[in-house]
Amino acid sequence: MDEELKKLLQRNLEVSEESLKILKKISRARIMAAVYNTLKLAIIILLSVGAYYYVEPMINNLMGTLNQLTGGAQSAQQIQDLLKQYKLPR
Repeated sequence: MDEELKKLLQRNLEVSEESLKILKKISRARIMAAVYNTLKLAIIILLSVGAYYYVEPMINNLMGTLNQLTGGAQSAQQIQDLLKQYKLPR
């Protein structure tokens, strides 16, 4: 019985060591996944901010043009109102 107990204890020790190796690999993989996801998120945020600063002047230019167009439409409306007010032909 003593020999059988030693074999069981030895087998238990081998399985425990193997399990520990597997758990260390799982832990390492989990840490690497967290680092990868953090880097991926940081890259997405940095690219978004960079794209905004790159596109911002174009957006401002477009908004200025749009404001000029709507300002022109408002002045045309004011001219029509003046014509109606003085009852002049268009």
